[in-house]
Amino acid sequence: MTAGPGGISAPVSPPRLVHFLEEQRRHRRTSAVSAALVVVVLAVSGIPLSVLISPLLVAAAAVPVYVADLVLDIPAEVTGWLDRTFHLLPTMWSAARRSDVDMPWGWLVGLFVFPGLVATVLLWAVVRLTFRRTGVGGVLRRMKARPPRSGDLAEQRLANLVQEVAVAAAVPPPSVLLVDAKAANVGAAGLTMDDATVVVTRGFVDRLPRDAQQAVIAHVMASIGNGDLTLAAEILTLLQVWGLVSLMLEAPLVPAARASLRLVGRTAMDTLRGRADAPSRELAVDTMMAGAAFENLDSEEFERLPDAHPLVLLFGYLPVLVTMGLAAIAGKAIIWLTVLLMAPFVSVLWRTRRKLADATAIQLTRHPGALAQAYRILAGLDMKVPGAVAVHFLFPVWDPAVDQDQTQPDVTNVLIHMQLPLEPRLRRLERLGASPDGAALSISDPGYTWRQVAAGAGWLGVSAVLLVGVVALSVLGAAATLYALGWLLHKVLVAFPRWVARLWS
Repeated sequence: MTAGPGGISAPVSPPRLVHFLEEQRRHRRTSAVSAALVVVVLAVSGIPLSVLISPLLVAAAAVPVYVADLVLDIPAEVTGWLDRTFHLLPTMWSAARRSDVDMPWGWLVGLFVFPGLVATVLLWAVVRLTFRRTGVGGVLRRMKARPPRSGDLAEQRLANLVQEVAVAAAVPPPSVLLVDAKAANVGAAGLTMDDATVVVTRGFVDRLPRDAQQAVIAHVMASIGNGDLTLAAEILTLLQVWGLVSLMLEAPLVPAARASLRLVGRTAMDTLRGRADAPSRELAVDTMMAGAAFENLDSEEFERLPDAHPLVLLFGYLPVLVTMGLAAIAGKAIIWLTVLLMAPFVSVLWRTRRKLADATAIQLTRHPGALAQAYRILAGLDMKVPGAVAVHFLFPVWDPAVDQDQTQPDVTNVLIHMQLPLEPRLRRLERLGASPDGAALSISDPGYTWRQVAAGAGWLGVSAVLLVGVVALSVLGAAATLYALGWLLHKVLVAFPRWVARLWS
C-alpha cells in the first residue's frame, strides 16, 4: 500500500501503457475541440430562430408608428422604410427572376438576424439570472435527498470519504446528501465547485466495497473540479430559453401558453424581488422545458376558434392564425432541429469529459483497478436513481437503456448517448493500469479510428447542408410573414381608419 495525494491509501498499480497525465491532456484537447464545435453549431443554428423572431419584432415596432401617423405628421422616410421592409418578399421574388433588381443583402441581414438575436440573448440573460440556480434544488428535491443520519456509521463513513477525496482533489468539500433507494449510484448537482452537492444512494453505500466507493467518488470530485457542473447548467439554461421562445410564439393563439408565460413572468419578477418560493421557481423551470416539446402543438386549444364575432374572426383572428400559427410551428421545428444537430456534439463533449474525469480519478487514487472494479459491480446493479432520469448525465454511470427511453416529457430526451459504454471504458482503464492479472498490456491506445473520424466529418457535412436549407427556408418564411403582417397592419391601422374618416365626413 502507498499513500496517494491527500493521504488516500492506494495499492501499487500494475504497469501502465498510457500515463494518466497524458490521457488527461489528450481528453482536454478533444474536449476543447468538441466545445468549439458545439459553440459553432449553436451560433449558426440560432440564425433560423432569429430570422423567425425578427419579423414579429419589426411588426410590433411598426404598430406605434402607424398609430402615431393617424394623428401626427410622421416623416415620409420612416413610413417609406416600413413599406419597403414589409415588401421584401416581392423584392426577393423580383430579384430571383430578374438580374437588374438590386437586393439589399446588408439590410436583410440586419433586419432578419439582428433583432431576433438581440431578443434571444436578452431572454437568455433573464433566464440565467432568475432561474439558473433553481434547477439544482429541483433535482435534489425530486430525488428526495436527505442529509446523512448522525447515528448511521456507514453513512458517516461515506461522508468522511467524500471529504477526504475532496481535499485530495483540491475541491471545496461539498455537501453530502443520501437517497433512500436500492439503486447504487453517486453523482453531483450544483453550478460550480463552490456550491456542489454530492448525492449518494443507500444502495451505493451498502453494496460497494470501500476502494470502489473511493474510486467512483474520485470521478465525481474530478468532474466537479473540471467544471462539468457549470457546463451542464449552461446546456439546461439554453434549453429553457428555447422553451420560453416557443411559448411566446404560441401565446397569441393558445390560452395554455399564455397562462404558462404569466407563470414564468410572475415567478421571474418575484425571484428578482426575493419573494419567490422554491416550488414556484421549479414549476416555472419545468414549464419552460415543457414549452420546447414539439408535441405541445397537438393541443386542442390550438385548433379551437375563439368565441368572437365572425367579422372579427375573419379580419382579426384569421390573419393572426396564418402568421403566428405558422411561426409557432416553424419555431418548434427549428428548435428541435437545432437540438438534433447539437445533440451529437454535446454527447461527444460530455463523454470526453467523463474520460477526463476517469483519468483524473486515477491521478487522485493511483488505483485504476478499483475504478474498473466499481464500474463492473455497478453494471450488474440497478443504477437508476428515482427522480434523476432527466439529469442522468450528472452521474458517472447509468442504465444503457436510457438511450432508448422516449417517455421523458421534455426536450432532454433528445440528448442521448451521454454515458460511456462499459467495455470500451474498461479497456481504456486497462491501458491506464487496471489489468486484472497485474501484467503489462501489449496493446496501445488507438485513439479515434478512421471510421469514427469519417462518421464525424459526414455528420458535419449533413449538418451544414441542413442548416443552409433551414436558413434559406427561414428567410423565405420570415419574408412571407413580414409581408402578411404588413398587409394586416396597413388594413387595420391605416386603410380602415381613413375609410371610417371619409365615411364620417
